[in-house]
Amino acid sequence: MPVCGFDDVIVRNVRAGICGTDVTGYLYGGRTVGFLPDSEFGHEMVGYVYETGKHVTCVEKGTRVFVNPMTRLRTADPSASVRAGAFSQYVLVQDAKLEDNLFVLPDSFSFEDVVLIEPFAVGTHGKNTPQAKPEDHVVIYGAGPIGLCALSGLVAQGNNNVVVLDIDDSRLETVRKLGGIGCNPKSGETRQFLIEHFGEIKKYYGDSAIDIDVVIDCAGAPNVPGDFLNYAKQGARLSCVALQKKEVPINFMQIMSTECQIMGSRGYTKDDILEVIHNLANKKSHVTQIITHAFKLDDAVEAFETASDPSLAIKVVLDLE
Repeated sequence: MPVCGFDDVIVRNVRAGICGTDVTGYLYGGRTVGFLPDSEFGHEMVGYVYETGKHVTCVEKGTRVFVNPMTRLRTADPSASVRAGAFSQYVLVQDAKLEDNLFVLPDSFSFEDVVLIEPFAVGTHGKNTPQAKPEDHVVIYGAGPIGLCALSGLVAQGNNNVVVLDIDDSRLETVRKLGGIGCNPKSGETRQFLIEHFGEIKKYYGDSAIDIDVVIDCAGAPNVPGDFLNYAKQGARLSCVALQKKEVPINFMQIMSTECQIMGSRGYTKDDILEVIHNLANKKSHVTQIITHAFKLDDAVEAFETASDPSLAIKVVLDLE
């Protein structure tokens, strides 16, 4: 049980999502993703305020909240967010502050409605970093949880022709349910599919470009940067959300000649979180459809085994009540 300081609050976790980082730690050892020995882990959590420090006036006991794992503690260590304690029943939030490390949830929400705020914020940041606009032509690589969350953020802001590439046809069915257009690269016709969908324009040199404004990489496949540079029209933007496991060669002549931009997208900001809460509150997103399984805390091992098999699950949630 954590100890509540004068400026702190303790949150009783009610729901927690299992992230790909958590699965990697489970399968290959915590040190591979920054889980220290005997530390807590998990970082996707919603619950209610269980205890408040004597100096805390911004929130009351019983208030339903989302905990921002990136700002939960008084530490500059960015890796601490993965040890935020989402799989613990109680979690300490230091120097409690609204719209910083605590976000109040509307009473109309069930905890099932909001358990995906954290990954939804990651996906939203992935489309906000390249400043994707409603009229932009957007391609997402990967229909995992973050790719589907990025799609949900785009659909919520009015993008109605987002293409998502994935080799799993069942996940592409979820793409269609969320309002996107699915394409399986195994067909071998990806370039032609994108040309037929978005149109083709001339390049200054070489092959023609595809009329794509933004590419969001939520897959981390080594072909993505090269695909982007080969397809990119003048001024296109690549948002790199997924981790590349190995170094990938890049042709800088293609970057220079197209004036395209390659940018990283890590975590999220306060504005991303507020946008997610707004979209959920106003029913602009059906992102909770990606939840395929829910388990009680006592069944956590089964939950992690299920989350470790992408053929079984997209998003797995733990019920800590």
